[in-house]
Amino acid sequence: MNKIMILYASIGGGHFKAAEAIKNYICEYYPNYKIEMIDALKYTNKVVDKIVINSYVNMARYSPKIWGEIYKLSEKQYSVANFSNMVQKLLSKKLFKLFKDEQPEVVISTHPFITEMVASLKKNGKTNTKLCVVMTDYASHKFWEIKQEYVNMYFVANQEMKHSLKNNGINEEKIFVTGIPVGPAFLKDYSTQEIYEDFGLSPDKNTVLIFGGGQYGMSNINKIFQSLLAVNDDFQIVAIAGKSKKNQKSFQKLAENTSKKVTILPYTNKVPELMHIANFVISKPGGLTTTEILTCHVPFIIINPIPGQEEENANFLTNNGAAIRLYDINKSTALMEQFFHDDFHIEQMKKMQAHIAKPNSTKDIVEIILEKISE
Repeated sequence: MNKIMILYASIGGGHFKAAEAIKNYICEYYPNYKIEMIDALKYTNKVVDKIVINSYVNMARYSPKIWGEIYKLSEKQYSVANFSNMVQKLLSKKLFKLFKDEQPEVVISTHPFITEMVASLKKNGKTNTKLCVVMTDYASHKFWEIKQEYVNMYFVANQEMKHSLKNNGINEEKIFVTGIPVGPAFLKDYSTQEIYEDFGLSPDKNTVLIFGGGQYGMSNINKIFQSLLAVNDDFQIVAIAGKSKKNQKSFQKLAENTSKKVTILPYTNKVPELMHIANFVISKPGGLTTTEILTCHVPFIIINPIPGQEEENANFLTNNGAAIRLYDINKSTALMEQFFHDDFHIEQMKKMQAHIAKPNSTKDIVEIILEKISE
């Protein structure tokens, strides 16, 4: 039986969700393949995994400007992007044991750290597995391109990324513009009436869906939520606080003084359903969240992009008319009041989202990989 190994790192939820979408598709449509999905950073060294994740989260949340400068510098210099080379070499030794035991024919990586570990093993002749890289943002970065000669396939979100990779010396035949993997739940047809009933919402009012920033929250999300509550319009709000208990309590306290219908949820697996009834989404522009929004064609207000990857995502979306961005919290109420009633802008945004979205991304990625490895 052919063995496919999908490797990810839990630095943000997007890398996991992309890996999971690919795994589930293969399991459903290609049961003759043996699939294993592993958090490779955690598998190789739990201490390093914790240090890396905590460092990234704390820097992105509390020192975003510093993280942004590191990101920009590493884009200019491969030596900076390759700063983790010694750590990767150490971690790849344990990964080698896994490869030796499992003998995967194909490895699919959704994170640059993991890509570098596998590429290091290939460089040293420790494995001849085919390495497929699924990039989970809307702009490329040199982190993804380290040891590019040992990568067999790159899967990217748009043509701009393909041109970027080509300009950096990567063979065009290895680059496929498929989009970012999206879970099948976002492609389903739903009974909107049932969704309204399940959440106690009214089908006669617009629904604004706002994300609180996941497990770690965002430092200014309360101000943004207050600005939304202050909008002079009769709509209903679904606020997803995620795993942050602090956000849940803050949202609940702020919602006590509004006449609007507000539903506050913790982490939920009902996001696909909520996306399908939402008239507007307010969120950070993470790669997977962005993909889900584009797939559902929901007018998108971008908040709090982390300098670096999310900043690049925000630029791509706004440059293509697929989202607007909230720059100044003090002017956010006015911006939302204007946008919520700008029917022309809303329709044009939906059209651009439909143009950019690649709803068959997961299917296309899997079928290209399986076709290429059978050649």
